[in-house]
Amino acid sequence: MVCRWRLGTDRLDIATAAGMTVASHRLVPSGAGQIVRSPEHAAQLENVVLGALTTDRPCSTKTNRPPSSAALDLAARISGHAAADAVVVDLAAYQAAADHGGGA
Repeated sequence: MVCRWRLGTDRLDIATAAGMTVASHRLVPSGAGQIVRSPEHAAQLENVVLGALTTDRPCSTKTNRPPSSAALDLAARISGHAAADAVVVDLAAYQAAADHGGGA
């Protein structure tokens, strides 16, 4: 399949390798905040979404754990930066700032 868009037009054509147009879609200006969907595509999307619904129990949520030292070392090697020491946040400093109108 090949996507074709002719400069200055508001249509995107999808064609076979032989050049036969199999679909044509209207485009909207970039940044318009619109989604263009044909009624057929909307129905297909609705079928997929509704078909995925289930009455099973949801998955248990993943525990949010900080990265291990091995993970931090690997990230440092990949990024080329030295592993940073853990940041210690003193919440008492935030409380003092809040109590005194934002000044620390």
